Amino acid sequence: DELHQVCSILGYGMAEAKKCAYYLYRKGKRNFMDMELLPKILRSELEGQLTISWHSPIKEQISGDGTKKYLFKTPSGNFIEAAFMPGPKRNTLCISTQAGCRMGCSFCHTATIGFRENLAASEILNQLVSIPERALVNRIVFMGMGEPLDNFWNVKKSLQILTEGWGMAFGAANITVSTVGIPAPLEELFSLGLCNIAISLHSPFSEERMGLMPIEKRHPIAKTLTLARELSLPKTLRLSFEYILLNGVNDSPTHALELAKILAGIKCHVNLIPLNGHQSTTLASPTTKQARDFQRQLNTLGISTTLRTSRGGDISAACGQFSASSKQ
Repeated sequence: DELHQVCSILGYGMAEAKKCAYYLYRKGKRNFMDMELLPKILRSELEGQLTISWHSPIKEQISGDGTKKYLFKTPSGNFIEAAFMPGPKRNTLCISTQAGCRMGCSFCHTATIGFRENLAASEILNQLVSIPERALVNRIVFMGMGEPLDNFWNVKKSLQILTEGWGMAFGAANITVSTVGIPAPLEELFSLGLCNIAISLHSPFSEERMGLMPIEKRHPIAKTLTLARELSLPKTLRLSFEYILLNGVNDSPTHALELAKILAGIKCHVNLIPLNGHQSTTLASPTTKQARDFQRQLNTLGISTTLRTSRGGDISAACGQFSASSKQ
C-alpha cells in the first residue's frame, strides 16, 4: 500500500507497485534503476525520492558446526547480530528485532547491554536479504536480540512482507516469533496468523520467574496462559513454550509437575534449551543426563517436549549469547 501510494502520486498504479515490491523483496535489488520491468521514467522518479536501505554485514564469524554469525551496523550506529544455521533439511536464520533489549532476563547476554533502539522493518528484513545464504534460508526465527512484541509495529510489518505473495512469499509455518508474552500485541499476533508463536516460560512459579524475567511483575505468565487457552492459531501453525534449563534452579521434578499442571489444556509443545553460558552470568547448564531426565518427566506427564541442541556456541551465536560487540 505504501509503494502504491508513492506510485499513485507519480501517475502509476498498483501493477507498478507490485512490480516494485517484486524487485525489492524477491530479487533484493539495491537501486530502482535495475528494475527493468518498470517504466524508465518511474524508475528515475523513485530513485530520486526513495532510498533502498539494504546493506551488507560488516563482520562474519563461522562456527565449527557450520553456523555463521553476522554483525550489522544500523544507520544510527548501533550493532545487531543474526545467525544462519544450515542443516540437512532446515536452513534457519535467527534474526534480531531490536539493538539490545529492555526485558532484563537474568540468563541472557543481550540483556547486559540494555536497550539501544527498535529496528525498522527494513533493518529486520535486511538480515535476510543481505546475506550470501539468502536463497538457502527456509526457516526464520525472531529469536535474536530484542523482544519482538516490544517493537510490534515493525515486526508485524516485516511479517506481512515476508509472507505476502507480493513480498517474499514465505510460508507462515516456516516463521516463528519468540516472545516473553506482552498481552495486547500477543493477542494481535495470534489473530494475524502470520507465524508460529514461541512463549518464553522458564519457570512455572511466578516468584521464581520474576527473578529470572522481570517482565513477570507487569505481565504475569498466568495471564499469558489464559490468553493461550482462549486464543488459537490456524491448524498449520504451532504454539510452543521455551524453557531455558538452569542447573539447580528450574530443573527439578517439582518444576516438571508444576509445568505440566499450568500447561494442561493448552495445545502446545515445549522446547527445552540448556543454558548457553556467557561471561555475564553465574547460572549454569544442567548435565545432559539431567536435561534428558527432565524431558522424560514432562513427556511422561503428557507434555510434548523437545530437547534442543544448541548451535554456534563457540562464536557466541547460540540462544541467549548475542551481544553485538563490534570488537568480537
